[in-house]
Amino acid sequence: MTKTGKKASLPPISYVLLGLIGWFLFPQISAIFAPKADNNPRMSYGNHLLIKTNSNTAKESAIAAIAQGDHQEAEQLLQKSLAQHPNDPESVIYLSNLQTGSNPFKIAVVVPATTNPNVAQEILRGVASAQTQINQQGGINGRKLMVIVVNDDNQPQISKEVASELVKNPDIIAVIGHNASDASLAAAPIYEKGGLVMISPTSLANNLSGAGNYIFRLVASNGKITETLANYIVNTAKVQKIAFCYDSQAPDNVSFKDELMANVAKKGGQIVPIVCDLSVPNFKADQALNQAISGGANGLFVVAHRKFWV
Repeated sequence: MTKTGKKASLPPISYVLLGLIGWFLFPQISAIFAPKADNNPRMSYGNHLLIKTNSNTAKESAIAAIAQGDHQEAEQLLQKSLAQHPNDPESVIYLSNLQTGSNPFKIAVVVPATTNPNVAQEILRGVASAQTQINQQGGINGRKLMVIVVNDDNQPQISKEVASELVKNPDIIAVIGHNASDASLAAAPIYEKGGLVMISPTSLANNLSGAGNYIFRLVASNGKITETLANYIVNTAKVQKIAFCYDSQAPDNVSFKDELMANVAKKGGQIVPIVCDLSVPNFKADQALNQAISGGANGLFVVAHRKFWV
């Protein structure tokens, strides 16, 4: 005789089977959205706050919701955040990521989120715009685009570390970055060895172009840029004697300075030799300026590395 008013309980083996099913399925389900960035605070698909400039309560709550798996709540909060800060590319990317659906293409973009948030946001705005446009058009062959934001702070050692992590992730099909040339040059051999495409939108170093078959850059060569600039200096601005300040520890600075000096000389300008290395710990700007004036320079060209930007 069957008792009424009580729910039938499952036999113990059923709980074991359900646990096994959940253990098998959960990683498959979560992998659709979480591209192995959960435990690395330098990588975020929306679960970490990387750029704290113009942050607000709604955005911070949205990121917490994403980390907890509450994507519906996170989407509403990100929309609220964007109503307050519509030009925040990090929020735009995270919101787009929530709307990619299953099986998206995944790329990473590496920026100096902490050390230079302004440059980081400019790069992310371009990426966010492209992601939005692609996803609104239905994606690529029906697959939308998810973007993993990565922070390397333009530090070569950190660039190597995040590059190693990205290469290990089979879901990542390409990397946009890095920002500074020394960061890109440090990471490039790792991407090349791992067969992961790296496209730098901002690095100037000439030797980056020959770093491998998987390494690309979008900036025009220093030769073209410096030829045009040298022509302006000598023939338009009429600066016939010029001195240079640069950062000897930055590969892009060195190559840019060398090519610009060579092109200025070709245009008929004269280089005033001074000691003006911005990387020297006890650098004194007034001494460099006095040297330039004493040498007869009527122009001073300063090539500052990104670490000097504000």
